[in-house]
Amino acid sequence: MTITKKLILNIVLILWIIFSVIYILYDVWSDFKLKVLNQAYQQGRADTINALIQQAGTCDSIPIFSGEKKIEVINVECLKTSPEK
Repeated sequence: MTITKKLILNIVLILWIIFSVIYILYDVWSDFKLKVLNQAYQQGRADTINALIQQAGTCDSIPIFSGEKKIEVINVECLKTSPEK
């Protein structure tokens, strides 16, 4: 079997197509993972805010932690006193 230019060209073309398909699939998969992670982050953020709003409605102080830092928050509506007559 002799190696001709046409055979070499066909082999290079097949390798190029295989490489291109693998690269495109990797790129699509990476984009999909990024979108899923971003969606999960946004959903977690919304869930946290909704839980904070729900807890603030009870007029109890709410402890919030971030590492070693801690604060307590309370709904401003709970601090307002009714006008005296």
